[in-house]
Amino acid sequence: MKQLSVTCFLLLIVTACLFAQQPVMDTLNIKGIEVTGKKPGDEERSSTPMQRLTVFELKVLPGSSVADALRVFSGVTVKDYGGLGGLKTVVVRSLGANHTGVFVDGVPLSDAATGQVDLGKIPLENLESIELYIGQEQQLCRPARARASAGILEFNTVMPDLSLKKFSYKAGLKAGSFGLINPFGSLYARAGKKTTVGITTAYNHSQGDYPYVLKNGNQRDTTLKRSNGDLESLNLNLNTETRFSDSSVLKVKSWLYTSEQGLPGAVIYYNPYSVQRMNTVDFFGNVQYARTSGKVNLLSNITFTDGNLRYRDPAYLNQEGGLDNHYFQQEYYLSQAVSLPLGSIFSLGAAADLMLNTMEADQYFIAEPSRFTGLASVILRAETKRTEASLGLVGTMVNESSEKGQVTSSRQALSPSFSFITRLSSNPLLRLRLMYRNSFRMPTFHDLYYNISGNTGLKPEIVNQFNAGLILLKETGALQLNFQTDVFLNRVKDKIVAVPSHNLFVWSMRNLGNVEIRGIEIQAGVLTGLSATTALSANLNYTHQQAQDVTTTGSSTYGHQIPYIPFQTLSGLFALNGKHLAIGYSLLYSSHRFILGENIPVNMLPSYWVHDLSASWQQPLKSVTWKVKAEIVNLFNAQYEVIKGFPMNGRGFFITFSINY
Repeated sequence: MKQLSVTCFLLLIVTACLFAQQPVMDTLNIKGIEVTGKKPGDEERSSTPMQRLTVFELKVLPGSSVADALRVFSGVTVKDYGGLGGLKTVVVRSLGANHTGVFVDGVPLSDAATGQVDLGKIPLENLESIELYIGQEQQLCRPARARASAGILEFNTVMPDLSLKKFSYKAGLKAGSFGLINPFGSLYARAGKKTTVGITTAYNHSQGDYPYVLKNGNQRDTTLKRSNGDLESLNLNLNTETRFSDSSVLKVKSWLYTSEQGLPGAVIYYNPYSVQRMNTVDFFGNVQYARTSGKVNLLSNITFTDGNLRYRDPAYLNQEGGLDNHYFQQEYYLSQAVSLPLGSIFSLGAAADLMLNTMEADQYFIAEPSRFTGLASVILRAETKRTEASLGLVGTMVNESSEKGQVTSSRQALSPSFSFITRLSSNPLLRLRLMYRNSFRMPTFHDLYYNISGNTGLKPEIVNQFNAGLILLKETGALQLNFQTDVFLNRVKDKIVAVPSHNLFVWSMRNLGNVEIRGIEIQAGVLTGLSATTALSANLNYTHQQAQDVTTTGSSTYGHQIPYIPFQTLSGLFALNGKHLAIGYSLLYSSHRFILGENIPVNMLPSYWVHDLSASWQQPLKSVTWKVKAEIVNLFNAQYEVIKGFPMNGRGFFITFSINY
């Protein structure tokens, strides 16, 4: 906590210094403009599969966190342990949450212990877009860390244009079912001619005591109420952005997240009892400097992350009368990236990253590991009017040591990638794209060292991704149609999974061997302008995938679907946006899944449908806009589980009032 306090203090000093900066030249920063028309965007030009949600869709989406929004993407499975405070992670194309890098405004978020960023911590408020990339982003000037993941989630936040005004603010309150109270607010002010300072905050309180229906074979259905699912959390962000006369930009970001919550246990044999509690204090600070000189781009990042977790289980049977464990993790991160042209056709991007991760615990039997990681990436791109091709290489070097366990390991890997896109016709616009990518993932501290489940003998995962797709874009008057389809094959060697050890309730980490993932994604969308101020959009996404264990021929799991991967998913989002009225409707279908490697009826989770509906009205009054939004989640009160034993909430009603200047 001392280091956390010092870091907070230093970042606040840096922020205060930026208040006083007075750049001498004026530049125009255009942000936050919403358009109803659409020209071929990055999604239609990208040589790797890409999906995006803009302000147009985000403003009508029901839900409180980004995990709710990600369900509408194809190829995405959101693992949700139920309730507002339940862990929410994303699995893209069956590769596991650890293979998806999470970035906010180009800055990576991480969790050194588990490798899985809890997306429930990221609110939807103050986001202007969400982007999902399979393979890699198309920007050349990016950190090497962005090239090292099999997929990238990018969240872009709002930084309002204050060139014509001194400040802007937003305040609101969301309340509704399950005891939810969620006040939020933001304030952005101009400090000097070219420095903008922003503070955003959100408080969440939820009882999490929603009813659910327990089904047990031929027995009568029983209605119970979820217990120990309460959450109290605080999100606090402080950001500054300074634009200098040479077009360079300096950004300072700091984020503090605190929570105190119950951990509802798995409902097993009618027993929902749980008294486990968890407290977290997470701090994140980043300084980013970007500069463009002619056609040369530079991007520098310095980041510090500090995480403190306290886990308590008074019912645990031991001599101490329960568990009261503390975990501390830190990450120090440096990155330097550059991109430049090499003639009229070729361009080059290169980056080098250094990371130091440490974890400590107050249990004598837990190792206290430290991991040093070096990443270097280079990407060469050739681009003509019709065709674009990229060739990349990522080098990874990892050295790890454990002070208590005396475990030392060293790993190196080279991960090549290739992508290609060409225009087959102009009217309608038709493009063909191809992609290959190799990626390398180290086991997390949780995989290696966590008590009972950890396995220090784990091997890293190696993934080979293959993708072929078609993109079609057609305009007919005011109607714009887009259609994309991709077929993919992922081959995973030494996949890391959790499997039961000596009984069903004690699990351990194992390397599965070989997994083959075959699938197809289909995305179809329609956008039309009904009037000068009203637009209607409809999007449907379908995914079919088979993620099969192909390790040992003749074994009981050979050729079977790996746990928790649905065979089919269907999602849709329909949005009507007008000058005052906005209506959104989303749907999600997930087919049956299996909770263990053997695909037998006793291990099957049934399919489910979820429908959400929202309607909002905004009314400008002088310089202030008032808005009210009503939401119904799980409209038809579906009773389902994403994770076995963790029932999801049924129908819920929420209303939000906000004022925006």
